[in-house]
Amino acid sequence: MKTSHKPAVFGKATTAWTSVASRLWALAWPLSGMEVMTFAKEIIITAFVGHLGSMELSSLVLSQTLYNVSGNAPMLGVVTAMETFCGQAYGAKKYATVGVVTQRALVITTLFNLLCIAMWGKAESLMIAMGQDPQIAKAAGRFTLLLSPCLLLDGVEQCLRRYLAAQSVVQPLLYVTFLATLLTPLYLWFFIFRCALGFDGAAVAWACVQASSCLGLLVFTLHHTRNQEPSKRTWAGWSRECLADWPLYIRVAIPSAVMICLDWWTFEIIVMLSGLLPRPEMTMSMMGITFNIHALCFFAAHGLSGAASTRVGNELGASRPRQAWLNTQVSVLMGTVIMVVCAGLLLQCRRQLGALFSGEQEVVLLTSQAVPTLAISLIGEGANTVLAGVLRGCGRQKIGAQINLFMYWGIGLPFACLLAFRMGLGAMGLWTGLACTASVQSLILSWIVFKFDWNAEAQRAKALIAAGELEIELEEEVELLASSGRLGAEGLLDVASAKPSTLTL
Repeated sequence: MKTSHKPAVFGKATTAWTSVASRLWALAWPLSGMEVMTFAKEIIITAFVGHLGSMELSSLVLSQTLYNVSGNAPMLGVVTAMETFCGQAYGAKKYATVGVVTQRALVITTLFNLLCIAMWGKAESLMIAMGQDPQIAKAAGRFTLLLSPCLLLDGVEQCLRRYLAAQSVVQPLLYVTFLATLLTPLYLWFFIFRCALGFDGAAVAWACVQASSCLGLLVFTLHHTRNQEPSKRTWAGWSRECLADWPLYIRVAIPSAVMICLDWWTFEIIVMLSGLLPRPEMTMSMMGITFNIHALCFFAAHGLSGAASTRVGNELGASRPRQAWLNTQVSVLMGTVIMVVCAGLLLQCRRQLGALFSGEQEVVLLTSQAVPTLAISLIGEGANTVLAGVLRGCGRQKIGAQINLFMYWGIGLPFACLLAFRMGLGAMGLWTGLACTASVQSLILSWIVFKFDWNAEAQRAKALIAAGELEIELEEEVELLASSGRLGAEGLLDVASAKPSTLTL
């Protein structure tokens, strides 16, 4: 009996892992494809502007850095709080709550973006104060202001993406982004050359691309909501409920934004530090090439991060902690395997990679020397990205923010500077610092996540959905609900049947 039972158990476990992996992959590949298409749009814009002249190209690069650091990165952090609320609410079959949270996110994100745009009015003065060339700073500041509609439109689009992804509707996101990418060169040609707007035309074209993408996604979202079953409808029209529970949403959004910004800003600072090394034209070229390679490989893990966030949030909301834990294990394994494969391919092609981007023999040599360190960094970054998605699904963004602050800014950047400047390793020292930081961080995050009490995480998700008290620890949640007379004898898992909070409709 024992010999026949073990293969059966093993077969069931294998089937469960295969089923989870297929569902994760079905969510991950469209999200990864969408990231690649978004990256392609930026490459196309850069190529068109590059033909206008070196001053315009330098202004574009500076403007993109400002746009990403002070607008796009924190905005994405504010939006990703939706992954916690919408994912868990949809898993708990609180469908109306998904729509209300989306409305709340749309309002908060738009207000936040308007604040960022207001700050951009001082962008030129700030860049000049930081030592940038006045002519380039002026052009970059004007270009950034012209990109203001892009930030507002992208905020709406990012909210709609999370709204659909929480319901495991992701393939249309890829199709819409693909169509917008196809339109990009047409818009650029029309506004830059046909309308003779030059550099300003690139900003207008970018805004039109963003508007087309946002409009396409909005049309599909309306179609999707109208064709939902009445019992599963996630959008019942605009509700005043979206103006409630802002403190709760912001308490989750702030660590989400901090987690993303600390990661993003680290790479931007590393690029700027490479400009302080001897022969900056060579080191910055190498860093630019390796960061582009890093970004392309990173997109595979980033899609899996979004898939893990959705699946873990859905399972916790549905009070299936074992399934949430299984999705965590499978997603981390998949992310690591994908990045190991990417690292292996990079090592095999390391001598050819630099030549694809540059004709300078020294840049090609520097790139080939940096690839092994880049490969190590990718493996750690892959695990970190997927684990960050798991944290978002659990509503544990604060842990990710604390780890990023400690590892990147407390250890990673100082260590990279020590290797690059004090020990004379140059650009290789910067990459070595990043690789070591990513590797150690992946071990720390894995230990933290794998030590989670998943039954407690499921209870915590119920508390979030029913009572709107995410920041309160589980023991304090029980005490609070008991003191208000809303906790039954069955315990915290009966909260969903208690008096509805402002989070549920």
